[in-house]
Amino acid sequence: MAKPNKRIHPNSLHLTVASVPRSVAFYTDKLGFRLAEAYPDTGKPIWANVVLAGQSVMLGELPTLAEARQRGMEQEQIELLKQDARSIARGSIGVGAAYYLRVKNVDAFARRLKKKRVRPLVAPTTQQYGLRECHVADIDGYRLVIYAQVPAAQIPAPPGE
Repeated sequence: MAKPNKRIHPNSLHLTVASVPRSVAFYTDKLGFRLAEAYPDTGKPIWANVVLAGQSVMLGELPTLAEARQRGMEQEQIELLKQDARSIARGSIGVGAAYYLRVKNVDAFARRLKKKRVRPLVAPTTQQYGLRECHVADIDGYRLVIYAQVPAAQIPAPPGE
């Protein structure tokens, strides 16, 4: 098992993914996160915590019922696991979820993504609500919104004003 991360991250989002090793590689190699923790180890994790600028994204695989029982999950947890498995079977995982991650410079981050051959869903754009955003989908379809606040002078006026 990787050493536990002594720094607590105030924001953590857990995403159920198809393959933790594949997702860790995407988040670290393509998006620039660092691997903070992995369980049971970094060789073939079933859960991992990746961090970008003090912001945490936890990645976990949905265990089979046999694995859940083997890990000692209570019946209530197993029922929730079954519900999650049915939901995932009905559609694409990741739909409807977006995680906002703050960076210092959205445009520099987007340039790094381009070099790593990650195509944004939405290129860096300054929004009327004062954020500069770049939207990216991870390999499981979860939307990540990379953002930075912009000075008031740079915020575009609403249409028609």
